[in-house]
Amino acid sequence: MVFINVGLSKCYWNQYFAAITVNLLSLSYGGVILWTSASYIYLKNDSNRFETGVLTKEQLGLITAALSPGTLVGALFFGWLADKIGRKRCLLLAALPMLAHWIIIPFARNPLQLAVARFLGGTAGGSCFTVIPIYITELAQDNLRSTLGMLLSLALSTGVLLINTLGYFLHYIIVAWIMTIIPLAFLVLFAFNPESPQYLAQRNREKAERSLRYYRGISSSGDANEEFQQELSRLCKSEDEKPEKLQLCWHDFTNRKARKAYFIGLGLVLTNQFNGCLTLQNYMTFIFEEAGSNLPPMISAIIVSVIVLVGTFLSTHFAGFAGRRTLLLGSISGIFIGESIMASYYYLTSKGYETSMFNWLPIGTFSLVQFSSTFGILSVTTPLIAELTPPKIRSIVVRVQIVTMFLLSSVITKIFPQLSESLGMSSMLFIFAGLSFIFTVFIAIFVPETKGKSIQAIQDSL
Repeated sequence: MVFINVGLSKCYWNQYFAAITVNLLSLSYGGVILWTSASYIYLKNDSNRFETGVLTKEQLGLITAALSPGTLVGALFFGWLADKIGRKRCLLLAALPMLAHWIIIPFARNPLQLAVARFLGGTAGGSCFTVIPIYITELAQDNLRSTLGMLLSLALSTGVLLINTLGYFLHYIIVAWIMTIIPLAFLVLFAFNPESPQYLAQRNREKAERSLRYYRGISSSGDANEEFQQELSRLCKSEDEKPEKLQLCWHDFTNRKARKAYFIGLGLVLTNQFNGCLTLQNYMTFIFEEAGSNLPPMISAIIVSVIVLVGTFLSTHFAGFAGRRTLLLGSISGIFIGESIMASYYYLTSKGYETSMFNWLPIGTFSLVQFSSTFGILSVTTPLIAELTPPKIRSIVVRVQIVTMFLLSSVITKIFPQLSESLGMSSMLFIFAGLSFIFTVFIAIFVPETKGKSIQAIQDSL
């Protein structure tokens, strides 16, 4: 097994340690994302906790909605800060609002305080999507970059399953105290990792060399091989290159490689948001009820979380030798097939055809769509955008793409219920299936394979 063999290789240990510890922040954010849903029963019925009494639907809506603007602010702020003070220090600072999120929850006495906690958790989450992919891309060896880049999605999926499971068995206050352990562990463990070599390369050659030796498992300069020296030379083209000599100009954003990287990145963002898999999650309860399932909503959520986690784990396992492009094609094709079958089922049912013997089909196809999405498109998008974007403008472009992704997500979440009500469930599913087919063609034609290639080789292929 490639994933295991690579993981056991001694020279890769420090890279794995860095990727795992940095994604403790992502693990915590996975819990933040679905905390409101996992705590819904307690928040709705606990009248003694809050000064305002039982929380209304409007107040619960405010608490839930506070996460998205926080994530947008965090993506912009921490993406900018990472270029100013470094990836490592930026991420350590991002852990503070994450820790504050979990600490505020047990002491909150009104919905505004919970909304503030959610906003802070969102700001920390913004750093997961903008800074962590850049940090991993800059420290990982070419043959490990795909696998390590996928750990972000694996950590998010694990966090979602963790919060759903804890929320089913424990009161949300106890859950919040348990979840504080994760950002605290991040602060302790991640601090042992040095700054990324690529960030240091244009600032301090000596520190960049020490950082690169650490991540390549080379204890001293005398142990450095020719491959290491070549990699160091590529990073540090000149000892006197300083940040002030790296001022951005309009040409950096408009040259052919930058335009193509942005075009592909935007296509991946649209694929991520308009394939329908995330929207269908909001209809999970409806789909399970239509199939005659009597499972409680939380058990259904845990089942879906397990499906998502398995898909993400397999994508992490296969990324190292199958490649990102292959995962994307398999993922979006699976979504297209699942949505097409589901749309046909709902269409035939609405026309009065006898479909009761196939009432298991919505759950089966829903599971296929969710599995396929996490197997590729949801886990590959962010790290692939970071790989394709020229290093000089990477931080800015990743920020723009992530902000675009969250804005599209907010719009889709807002308008989908109205469109579904006016057009019908089957029509919306046919639309999503059609878009998924178009995205499959887009990926097949325009998205290059990055497996095993250096960042320079990827740039040369654009």
